[in-house]
Amino acid sequence: LTSCVHGAAALLFPMYWQHVYIPVLPQHLLDYCCAPMPYLIGVHASLMEKVQAMALDDVVILNVDTNTLETPFDDLQNVPNDVVSALKNRLKKGSTTIGDGAARAFLKSQAALFGSYRSALRIEPDEPITFNEDAFITHRSNTMRHFLQNATQLQLFKQFIDGRLELLNSGEGFNDVFEEEINMGEYAGSDKVYHQWLLTFKKGGGAIFNTVKTKANPAMKTVYKFAKDHAKMGIKEVRSRLKQKEMTENSTSSSRDGSTSTHSVSTQRKDPHTWEQKQPITVHSGQSFHPGLLAAKRPHSNLDFEGSHE
Repeated sequence: LTSCVHGAAALLFPMYWQHVYIPVLPQHLLDYCCAPMPYLIGVHASLMEKVQAMALDDVVILNVDTNTLETPFDDLQNVPNDVVSALKNRLKKGSTTIGDGAARAFLKSQAALFGSYRSALRIEPDEPITFNEDAFITHRSNTMRHFLQNATQLQLFKQFIDGRLELLNSGEGFNDVFEEEINMGEYAGSDKVYHQWLLTFKKGGGAIFNTVKTKANPAMKTVYKFAKDHAKMGIKEVRSRLKQKEMTENSTSSSRDGSTSTHSVSTQRKDPHTWEQKQPITVHSGQSFHPGLLAAKRPHSNLDFEGSHE
């Protein structure tokens, strides 16, 4: 059951599930199935009778034992027919039953649906790279446009775009299997903007990132100037000031009987820094169970997914 839930989440790549995620739901947490937020949860078959007795709204249930799906939605009607047909044909091939065949089939579908995001990237001189949502949606077929209008409202899509923009603007770039699939297919349309970034980065190194960093924090200029001015003092002047300070402190340390004692005043106290290492939230549920069922409550976009096509 655990593997099935992890596998379902992995099929979303290059996007990642952003909501409640519990590979195996313990019995004392069954109320989570009534949660109002989206979730992806694995439920052992022995607990499913109790779950089905609850008030479940907008929940999709996949029985991994019988390979049956219960859903109140008809999402396939909202996905472009050519993408659905291509996915079904790939999954029918025997090669998808071993290795990463099934994952590769879904990855190709993701590339067909979202690979053209590159053509919606915008680069302006001395400005960070941005994503133009309107350019991403327009000039597409009615079915594809309607699908993308809903998909762009989802948190997992926004997280995907934000992650890509962060890598581009930092000068790191990216080259994962999703980008490789885009390059091999005909999904990208015009990649002029993306290739412009590659050319700019090769010529100017991290110039884009440095520009964005300076604009995002103007105070950096002041800090740099302060450090530069003080560095000009030179080591001689610094030593001179330290010596003068030591002489002044020693002269004030005389005792009442006229004797003078020399004390060391070089003790320095440093405030310790506490580093907080953020770890991903993990739900430990013991061993993996099978048989079981996978329950998912999907996220909704701000638009009506069942709306009429243009």
